[in-house]
Amino acid sequence: MNNDNKIEMLNESLFTSEGFVNPAGIKELENTVKETLKSHDRLSGKPEWSNRKDKWTFKHTIVGAFAMAACRLSPYGVPDGLENVCKYLNACLDEEFFWNDADMKELSLCDISKALYSILYEQSISEFDSWNKCKKGDTPEIQYVSRFCGRRNPDYDFIDLDALLHYVCIIIRDERRKDVEFDKQFQLKHGNNE
Repeated sequence: MNNDNKIEMLNESLFTSEGFVNPAGIKELENTVKETLKSHDRLSGKPEWSNRKDKWTFKHTIVGAFAMAACRLSPYGVPDGLENVCKYLNACLDEEFFWNDADMKELSLCDISKALYSILYEQSISEFDSWNKCKKGDTPEIQYVSRFCGRRNPDYDFIDLDALLHYVCIIIRDERRKDVEFDKQFQLKHGNNE
């Protein structure tokens, strides 16, 4: 979707009328995916993503969400070198932001996304980068997976790093939503007892 919230459609069909894959449709899809903006650019106009006021975030929340997302998206359950990548991220977050004494800072989801891209994606971190490559065979530009694919050999699978970094922010966003809902329900039940 573009910034006007209009849904953009592909011009080419992904399949021919005979049911075969349409190379022109696949190429158009691949180019569209490549041109998709990063989360922090694409969602910067959304208050839920850009507002940092009162969005106090622990450093370990970011690292923990990253570890959870990496394990959930990994074809192996735990990607190789996860501990090292988490330690690297944790150390780099100290350089990226000034944390208070409790290792907290007011951060928007866009701030977190930018930091993740700056620390992990734009650097050459071999263990992180390797997650985006199949251990065996060529790594496809785009991989199509559905519930009908069945169990796949993890050696021919990979983690989409853009999806991983976006998912970290989704995890944090969902936790924030739950916290807001909890606070709302608490206030309804108990009132303001400060």
